[in-house]
Amino acid sequence: MNTDRLEDALRDTLHAWTPGTPAAPAGLADRLVRRRRRRNLGRTAGAALALTGIAVGSILTTGGGDEPPATPVSTQSTLLWRTSLPGGHWDACTTAPGAVYCRGAAYDGIGVDERTGKVVWQRKAVSPDGGSSPSGSLPGVRDGVLYTYADHAPGTSYAGTDLLAVDLDSRKVLWKHKLADDSRGTDSAVLFDGGILAGAPTYKSVTALDGTTGATLWTYDWTQADCSRIAAGGVPYLLCSPDSAKAPQVSRVIRLNPATGEPRTVATVNGPTLYLGTDGDTVLLGGIPEKGETFDAPGPAVMTRVELGSGEVSRHTVDTIPWGVVADGLVVTASKGDTAIAYSAADGERLWSRDLGLVLRKDPDDPTMREVPSAAAVDLGLRVAYFLDPAGNLVGLDLDTGEPRWRGHVRLPRGPVESGVAPELMFSGGELTGLVGGELFRIRPEPA
Repeated sequence: MNTDRLEDALRDTLHAWTPGTPAAPAGLADRLVRRRRRRNLGRTAGAALALTGIAVGSILTTGGGDEPPATPVSTQSTLLWRTSLPGGHWDACTTAPGAVYCRGAAYDGIGVDERTGKVVWQRKAVSPDGGSSPSGSLPGVRDGVLYTYADHAPGTSYAGTDLLAVDLDSRKVLWKHKLADDSRGTDSAVLFDGGILAGAPTYKSVTALDGTTGATLWTYDWTQADCSRIAAGGVPYLLCSPDSAKAPQVSRVIRLNPATGEPRTVATVNGPTLYLGTDGDTVLLGGIPEKGETFDAPGPAVMTRVELGSGEVSRHTVDTIPWGVVADGLVVTASKGDTAIAYSAADGERLWSRDLGLVLRKDPDDPTMREVPSAAAVDLGLRVAYFLDPAGNLVGLDLDTGEPRWRGHVRLPRGPVESGVAPELMFSGGELTGLVGGELFRIRPEPA
């Protein structure tokens, strides 16, 4: 689980005490989980774990029995380029045809040529030393427009967040829209067919914006629930879970009409749930164990599948909540140790686990904290799941068996331990793009 996931878990817990109105103490939950750059970022991740009790995953060792011979491990690769980005502190990147786009402490956006690694475009932040929050992800690029985040009130103690649309040809800001908080997470702004769904103007509402003009297309609000925003098949959905013990203890999957915002409840699920991912046209939700009060309570948990087309609901008992990257019927996760685990997205069955063999240092100031690997970057064509550690070591595991098929290394400057802060790894066009601190690289692996 990366730092942004941990923050979202803590934020969801705290929103039970945060009124969903414009007059609420905006950012109460987010101020409590705000990460400070670099060193403080890891501290917040540890605090989120302690307060929420969200399970990252368990270390598992498998072996024995009649197993097929191990696949030969390739070490062949081509390092295409490595670039030291200006500014030093970088949060998140996204890939687009021909380019990689990132944002960080000193820049609202920067563009890097995918072929050469040369910085070809940049937009500096107004106040890089303000109290802004790092980004867990970027909304993305579409039709020549980069959607990124910027401080709403630069230089202030609570800067807030604007969703920013930047034309990549003219490099001018087309529009900006203030969000309800500065979480800047995976669902703060979500692209769908016909617009972009933003968390605004309150914690308990969404606004659909025209991607080119920023004009408001429609809004939708709710009560007594915390809702994650996703897009599936180009359609926006809300995945809503009760925000307190006083709220009705029912979770809902709600489809929002892309043109009008008209809601339609696709399915209801008993009890609180967490969004795990989307498997084709099916949403995966994790539930609290029957004998527990939190998602990491001991005993079997429940994974729920909701078919978005039919509304069919199926529940499956699992040994732990499978929280990771969903890819082609699998959920692939890297636990807080050095172990990758694959679960079936169909029923939550644990299919395989493997030691990643990466270098993850402990924090010398807090031995309970350590470095963490990236989330899986998946090549569905060759069926390989890739992982990266902060030292520049990479490994590619067979998606179906977990066997190592490739190992590589990119020489990177060795900085201090940033416990709980995951590198970023992306796969596109047969190549991997990695971000560690301020170092961006692109490598072409050749797995066995």
